Amino acid sequence: MKIGPDKQNWVKDPIICLAYKGEGSLLKQNDWIPGTVWMLLGLGVSFRSLNLKLGSFASPGPGLMPFLLGVGLMICSLFVLGKSLLLTLGKRKGQQQSIWADVDLKKVMVVVACLLGYSLILERAGFALASFLILTILFKTVGSQKWTSVLIASIFAVIVSYVVFIVVLKVELPPGFLGRI
Repeated sequence: MKIGPDKQNWVKDPIICLAYKGEGSLLKQNDWIPGTVWMLLGLGVSFRSLNLKLGSFASPGPGLMPFLLGVGLMICSLFVLGKSLLLTLGKRKGQQQSIWADVDLKKVMVVVACLLGYSLILERAGFALASFLILTILFKTVGSQKWTSVLIASIFAVIVSYVVFIVVLKVELPPGFLGRI
């Protein structure tokens, strides 16, 4: 997929465009390297989750979710590896470009810092507040959205996550200091 003047092919989703800037293909010929890393990570997560009880979909064990996420990661990496292979086979010589050429390192660092901060404040602040804060920061800095859109999207995402994980799946997430009031 190209990002450029053709508005039909513009990728407007900040999650997809997370670390890319400027014009160019989202997938590069050299993407077999990160594709392989993600494949190995998915394989490792799936393999390690087999040590936990998988259970069934009706009665999931603690290893089911990591196993499914590992399998999903492997499936996604197959798409990256396949596209990279097709680009490698069809690429003309002399048009090599670094895999890091279109990466906006500032946005990557913001995401890494937010994830680290999220892991540090999750227990104290609780799921709802910590999730709201991280989503607000990510939507504003990475997505470059207006404040009203950022706040509405963050609140909506937290409510949906709360309903799915706490109400429907009955997962115990940290309530934080707001839950103790």
